[in-house]
Amino acid sequence: MGDIAIMVIEYAARTAVLTLLLWLMIKLQKFDYFFLGLLGSASLACALDTIPYFGHYLAVPVLYFCIWKVTQASLVPDAIFTVVIAYALMFAVKVLLFTALIGDLRPHISGNENDELHSEVAAAQSPPPDAGPPPAANQNAAASPAKAPAKSADEILKDVVVKGVTQNGDKSMVLISSNKKNYTLTMGQLTVVQTTAETLHLRLVNVSETWATVEVNGEAAYLRIH
Repeated sequence: MGDIAIMVIEYAARTAVLTLLLWLMIKLQKFDYFFLGLLGSASLACALDTIPYFGHYLAVPVLYFCIWKVTQASLVPDAIFTVVIAYALMFAVKVLLFTALIGDLRPHISGNENDELHSEVAAAQSPPPDAGPPPAANQNAAASPAKAPAKSADEILKDVVVKGVTQNGDKSMVLISSNKKNYTLTMGQLTVVQTTAETLHLRLVNVSETWATVEVNGEAAYLRIH
């Protein structure tokens, strides 16, 4: 029952729009007409247009003939011109309605992720000095005498080598090599990298002429650009 109601509503809407467009074209050209004949012509054309495959090709010439009879104008070019322009305007209306209904389909970064990314980029605006990267230290972790200290981010990345760099603002990329495989780090995105010892999740934060700033397990590290 719901599908039938939708079909009836769609048919009525198409008939109303086509009738309005044909009426506008006839009024602009100052043709004689009678409204019931115009409404019947549009209704018949829309009904034929619902037939699969060949319905549209049947509806167009039928509408030519009906408009010719309703307006008593010449078939060529008056009736044909009226129908062609009305169908073109109807197609434009469909496109506008479809665009308005589907909305914006582009992917959006959530507010938290967007704020986090901007914070990371802003924090890395000052690249490390050429003499060498600042020492990486985890100030929150207290060394336990019973356990060996955890490796720093720079120690974890000792086998990672920078192969190439593309500097393009927020779209900068760094090509690295690890464990005989190449990986592309894109600004702000996580990339899974396999080293000889473990699997890492790297995020490229900033790129300068001599250093690439990355985030390893929440800790900043620096890769020298050769």
